Amino acid sequence: MENNPTFDQVLAAQNISIQFQIQHWLKHELFTPQFWLLIIILIIPWLLWWRWVDKKRLLEIIIYGLIMSTLVTILDELGCQLNLWEYRYDIEPLFPRFIPMNCTLLPVLYMLIYQYFSEWKSYLIANMALAAIFTFVGEPLLKVINIYVLLKWEHIYSFPIYILLALLVKLAVNSIIKVHNQAIR
Repeated sequence: MENNPTFDQVLAAQNISIQFQIQHWLKHELFTPQFWLLIIILIIPWLLWWRWVDKKRLLEIIIYGLIMSTLVTILDELGCQLNLWEYRYDIEPLFPRFIPMNCTLLPVLYMLIYQYFSEWKSYLIANMALAAIFTFVGEPLLKVINIYVLLKWEHIYSFPIYILLALLVKLAVNSIIKVHNQAIR
């Protein structure tokens, strides 16, 4: 292959990669214990969240969760594309990022913290605890059960990122609410 591949060569390589992903998923991932665990992680947190969410603040909390999910997915995509980490198992073969974590577990837990810890100090402390759990328990556990593979990444690098995400999203949502409240006055 040339050092400067053409657009058509890139598309051909992507098509081969997609076929490999589907074949691998069908043979090695679908219906494994890890697959079922990921299905549980995808569904159960949302059921619990719906039970516990403050319905009076539903729109605000969902905005928080959507922003969080978007940022987490972008960062995960970046990390995987740069070969910092990868996932051996997922619930489907085509979306290459960790949907149960990015679209369920992380946003749901962050939304609950956002709901229950409205003051900045308690919010920061709760998010530091959550970051520690994700970094020093969750990620190593996913590695042990062979879902998460570290390539050029260390768990400790994730800790400040989890905290920074929480701070940035709270700032963004607070700004959105402020603008909204000023607009309806």
